[in-house]
Amino acid sequence: MSAVLSLKRSNSAVRYCFEADAEPGVLPRALELIAKRGLVPARVFAQADGDALSVEIEVEGLEPATAEHVGRSLGQIVGVRQVF
Repeated sequence: MSAVLSLKRSNSAVRYCFEADAEPGVLPRALELIAKRGLVPARVFAQADGDALSVEIEVEGLEPATAEHVGRSLGQIVGVRQVF
């Protein structure tokens, strides 16, 4: 499976949207990438449906290069499946 990620940018916020395996460590690993930069997500939504976990994380205050790096890193988390 391809580990890909959607990066949607509005005025000052970046929204990461992805589908992953419904495994206990996926969401904490994703949030850790934000926390390591001293930021708290403005919004987090996660919903499990069977063996799939749909996640949206919105973050404000990321520079464009950092936002791209976080996006690439999220896509490399084991269990991340695809863009939805």
